[in-house]
Amino acid sequence: MLSCALLKSPNHLKNDDARHHQGSCPINTAADSTAQATPQSKPTLLLICNPISGYSDKHWLKALCERLDHDAYPWARYDTQAGGDATRFLAEETWQADLIIVAGGDGTINEVASGLYAAGRLDVPVLPLSTGTANVLARELGINGLASSHKIDKIMALIADSPTRRVHLPLINGKVMLLMAGVGFDAWVVHTLDSNLKKRMGKLAYVVSMLKQVPKASRRLYRVISDGKNQTVNAAIISNGRFYAGSYTLCPNGMLEESDLVITTISGNTLTFILALCAMPLGLMHKCPGVEQFSAQEVSIEALNEAEEPVQLDGDDFGLLPCTVRCSEHSIEFLHR
Repeated sequence: MLSCALLKSPNHLKNDDARHHQGSCPINTAADSTAQATPQSKPTLLLICNPISGYSDKHWLKALCERLDHDAYPWARYDTQAGGDATRFLAEETWQADLIIVAGGDGTINEVASGLYAAGRLDVPVLPLSTGTANVLARELGINGLASSHKIDKIMALIADSPTRRVHLPLINGKVMLLMAGVGFDAWVVHTLDSNLKKRMGKLAYVVSMLKQVPKASRRLYRVISDGKNQTVNAAIISNGRFYAGSYTLCPNGMLEESDLVITTISGNTLTFILALCAMPLGLMHKCPGVEQFSAQEVSIEALNEAEEPVQLDGDDFGLLPCTVRCSEHSIEFLHR
């Protein structure tokens, strides 16, 4: 079920109590819904929040909403309740905004990008205030760590200045890939991750899952076909930028703006995977034995065994192989520093 909490509409609410609406998400019904922001007016903001995205500072969002009220910004807030909610809301409901602010992890940000893509609204810029575990996109944009009660001034300055960076949107099986997709080792790490352990331990939960998957990594085989090149590998990561699993540099030449995919493949035994994982924090994984990295416009991957093989997309379970990732003409604007 979709619901939209209109936390404050200056012309209609006299207190900070939330009003819940199903369907459309009005922001300021006294204003012309087709009006665009002008230099003399405040842009209309839409906050999309994942309330279960793990983060230690639980008060920053309330502080941000109070500051938006104080500075007379028209705004509305939508809280997701399940995976895919943000995409469904933006694609199917009625909303109006000059800027979307996202409070959630990379998966929630992917949902927002997917919703804007489906709605044909990729012209609306997005400010990702990441509260997830890895926060890869925020690191790429230089705005990681802004989701804090102590950094509200910096958030407001970013909203006022609105510097944007246009990010290329590849498509995986016709759906948006914002940062990365993976098969093999990292897909199984995500697929078998204990969600309760993740809530308690954060990134350490991934380490536990990794240790369980390392001995199995070299037993899995995949066919990777990219721009006419055909190879058999034990794992593959398709990237749209530089970083992976947080601040680790996987693709030194990866650029979010460029319409190229960077494919990293790993082939070898268990020791090959151990060496690659040890080199990752140093940004040297691409130089390890058994690791190959190259650019392509399109890549298709299929499993070479009869088992069902998962795919991870932007750190979340996506589905099963086979998959095809291709560059597209689409892009989205994100605020950055």
